[in-house]
Amino acid sequence: MKNKIVIFKNDRLGDLIHGVAAINNIISNNEDKKVIVFLSKINEKFSFLFKKKNKTVKILNYHLSFIEKIKIVFYFLTNKIEKTYILSPKNFYFYLPLFFYKIKFYGLCVNGLKNYKRPNILLRKLLFKSIINDRATKGKRDSIQLLQLKLSNDEFQDNKKINFQLDIPKSEILKKHLPSNYLLIHFKKQIANKLGWGVYELDIILNELTKFYKKVILIKDLEKDELNSILRKKYKTLDLESGIFYNNNSDILFLDNIQGHDLYNVIKFSSKVIAFHGTITSIAFLNKVSVLDLFYCNIQNKKDYHSYKNAFHEFKPKYQGYDFIIPSKNLDRTMKKMNFALKNN
Repeated sequence: MKNKIVIFKNDRLGDLIHGVAAINNIISNNEDKKVIVFLSKINEKFSFLFKKKNKTVKILNYHLSFIEKIKIVFYFLTNKIEKTYILSPKNFYFYLPLFFYKIKFYGLCVNGLKNYKRPNILLRKLLFKSIINDRATKGKRDSIQLLQLKLSNDEFQDNKKINFQLDIPKSEILKKHLPSNYLLIHFKKQIANKLGWGVYELDIILNELTKFYKKVILIKDLEKDELNSILRKKYKTLDLESGIFYNNNSDILFLDNIQGHDLYNVIKFSSKVIAFHGTITSIAFLNKVSVLDLFYCNIQNKKDYHSYKNAFHEFKPKYQGYDFIIPSKNLDRTMKKMNFALKNN
């Protein structure tokens, strides 16, 4: 029986993307072993991000159930595990070293405000190696991606060394309809609503973007709602779920129901990505695609300021093609910031 390496990363999609380079690094460094990657159901369709033959993916809930915790313990009892990487810092995982002390545990730990620590100091002492994500600091700190890379390999000390490339063939439908040299914009309804942006404001933004790029592609969140039908009637539309193409009289191409491989490739092959900070900007960063990150903030007090500042440093990528603006409810002001950023990149 081969020794096994276990990686816990049952996070949300955006969090998974920040761990992709580290996970692939662990897999590559252990080609003589079996690597088991535990992902969440949310991320199941993105398991293609890990292509090595010595990898197996297992699926958990984002929030572990009692039964799942029992199954994890049983898995550790019945398998020969050499190392375990806790990249999703859920409390339950940090109790495993108490019972499986012969296994080397590598843990991504969290420090927070008011001396909050996950796990506590005693449990941290049981880890073979730990890296601290210090959310309490008011100074600059390493990105979450770099922290995970440092945990997986001592050689990674700088964001500039991060070099991830994955060749996923385009689907036939994308080969047929995806143009070249296009700008990709992602409309996230949840944040747009907070800014008071609706279909009218989106149309203004899209029309402005056509001044910089002749070909503009629009995507939205996967959840189906009334916005899907509104955008389908308004713009040229390709439904990736049904394969139907709606050739409306528009210069904007709306890609409806896009996910998995197609979503990855539409981001990868774009000339520019504009999106609210999250999954889309993270995938663009993986592929070093030029990004204008709309970093939403709702600062009401000093605590909010430090919280957003901390989050910015935790998730902000560092490469030449990355730029960001802070959008506001004042669309004209936001458009001026956006235009300035596009003109200068």
